Amino acid sequence: MSLLERAPEAPRILTARTITWSTVAPGFYVASTDGEFVGSVDTSPDGHFIAFDGQATPIGRFATLKEAQHSLLTTEAPGNRARKSRARRHLRMTATASGAVAGALALTAGALAPFI
Repeated sequence: MSLLERAPEAPRILTARTITWSTVAPGFYVASTDGEFVGSVDTSPDGHFIAFDGQATPIGRFATLKEAQHSLLTTEAPGNRARKSRARRHLRMTATASGAVAGALALTAGALAPFI
């Protein structure tokens, strides 16, 4: 394998062992892994626990803290799916435009080469 060819990195899978929970304020818990913010759980006034992903998108409302914490491992919030889809679409459009510009420059260089 050359230096230009890289093996694709495996996506990091969160497990209960890789997440560190910290109590920031009474009833507010923050999850992190390797120093990176993963999500949070907030206690509602009625005693339920509301889980949020790393972009503060609500994942759900749970009866116990354990359920809310576990939801960060098992749920991909709809907001995340939409955000990833938009990001892929924008990346694809950017790559297509970059390819078109590179192709036009190559054709122009080829056409002008005999005159240089």
